[in-house]
This record gives sequence, structure tokens and C-alpha cells, in this order.
Amino acid sequence: MAHIEQISPELTWRIRRDVLYPKQPLDKIRLAEDDYGMHLGLFDQDILISVLSIFKSENSIQFRKFATLEPYQGKGYGSELLNYLLKTSTDEGFERIWCNARKNASGFYSKFGFVETDHSFHKDGLDFVIMEKILKNK
Repeated sequence: MAHIEQISPELTWRIRRDVLYPKQPLDKIRLAEDDYGMHLGLFDQDILISVLSIFKSENSIQFRKFATLEPYQGKGYGSELLNYLLKTSTDEGFERIWCNARKNASGFYSKFGFVETDHSFHKDGLDFVIMEKILKNK
């Protein structure tokens, strides 16, 4: 049975690299802000299979480096982790949640009510768009 818990940033690094930047050295996926964020992991049995990192500001939450190991993709684990984040963000009173989505993953986020903003960029050979979801009215 799957469960979600807070993990150390170091536990996210291998999955981040393997899924998001498989040809890059481990240093490429470390974030300068990792020590200031909160990191969630979804475990199937005792195996860490999906991770994301959360960075809170006054009214909003940004999540970054959302990754699920390839053999577990398409089985609902990432959706479970994102739904957990959406619920806890709403329960904690945040107004907005957002991410820098890879353009080719924007359809996934749309299923959860995220919308593309007018802000997009190109980095490391990939196209990104900022997507957001308003959690409550101001």
C-alpha cells in the first residue's frame, strides 16, 4: 500500500536525476533552495517511487522536481502525490499553487485544474510553461 511522508532533500536527488535529467551528474539536480523547502515522497511498500519539493511563500506554494520512477508511471502514484499536495495546501489556507511545467506535461497538470499562464521559457533544451491553480479567492 502506498503512503506519503516528508523526506530529506537527499532522498529526492536520485529519483530527480533518473527521471528528469538521466544523463546529468547528481549535482545538476540539487537545488540551492533544497535546505529551505519541504520534500515529500510516496512509497510503495518501502520503496520510494515518487518525489516532489515544495517551497512556500506568504500566499502560494511552488512545487518543483516532481518525478515518479518510470516503472511506476501511469499507475496513479504521481496523481496521488499531487492530490495530497493540493489537499494539504488548501487545508493550510494557501491561495495559489504553481509550478514550472515541462510543456509536454501540461496536459497532466490540466487534469488537476492547473492552467497555463502567459509565462514560458526554454532551459536545458526543454520548453517550460508556468502553470497555476487558484485554491481560494482572496
